[in-house]
Amino acid sequence: MFKATKDKKLPATITGSLPRPIWYTENLGHRPFRDALGDTRFREQYVDAVGAYVRDQERAGLDIVTDGDCRFDMDVGGLSWFQYPARRFKGLGGADYYYKVKKGYGGTTKGDILFEVFESRVMPRCVGKIERGPLHYTYLWKVAQGMATRPVKFGTITPELIGLSIGNDFYPSHKELLYDISNAMREELIELAQAGCQIIQMEEPNIHLASLQRHGETGQFDLDFYVGVFNNTVRGLRDLTEVWCHTCWGNPAQQRLFA
Repeated sequence: MFKATKDKKLPATITGSLPRPIWYTENLGHRPFRDALGDTRFREQYVDAVGAYVRDQERAGLDIVTDGDCRFDMDVGGLSWFQYPARRFKGLGGADYYYKVKKGYGGTTKGDILFEVFESRVMPRCVGKIERGPLHYTYLWKVAQGMATRPVKFGTITPELIGLSIGNDFYPSHKELLYDISNAMREELIELAQAGCQIIQMEEPNIHLASLQRHGETGQFDLDFYVGVFNNTVRGLRDLTEVWCHTCWGNPAQQRLFA
C-alpha cells in the first residue's frame, strides 16, 4: 500500500500520541465519544486539537499522520491508554468494582515516578462476559481523516495489556478473559478497516513479557500464548488494511520497570 521506490524514500510518520495544547482542558471521561461530541465545549476543543495535530504533521512533511491520540484524557502516567477501552467494553464494572493495580514495579517507593503512575492506575473489574462496547474507533478515525490530506494511522493498546490490568470476577482464568477481549476488539478493528482506515497500529503486544508476566492464578504466560492472542486479534485485518506493531519496551520515564 505504501511502497518505497527508487525515487521515493520510505513514508515517514510518528508513533501516535502528541502533547495536549494548554487550552484543551475538557476530558472525555466515561462518555461514549459520539455522545461527547454533543457537548459544545468538548467538541470545539477536541476538533480544534485534532486539526492542529494534523496540520502540524502535514506541514512537517509526514506522509502518514495521526490524531495525536486526542481521545485520551488529561491524567497521570498515560492512564487513558488503558482506560479508554477498559471503560467501554461490556462486562467491565464501574466505580463500585475498581481493581487496584499492584505497586512495586522495579522496587519503587513513594516519590518515584513509577510509584505515582501505578498508585493512580485504578482499573475496572470484569463482572460479566466481555463484549464489544462503544469504543467508537471508526468515528474517532473519521474525524481526523476528514481533516487530513494524507492517510491517518489509528493506534490502539493490545487486548492482553487491558486484560492484565483489570480484576477478574467472572472468567475461570485470565486466559479466557484475554481471548474474549481479543474477540471484541477484533470486531471493532474490522469495522475500522472496512470504513477505510489504511493503517492500524497494534501497540505493545506482550510477547516480550512472556518470561516476566505473572498474574494471579494464571501463572506465567508463555510466548505461544501471547502470539496466539495477537494473531486472534488481527485475524482477517490483513485482507483489509495494513497492520503495524509498535513497542516501547524499555525504561518508562527513565525508571526500571522490573527489579
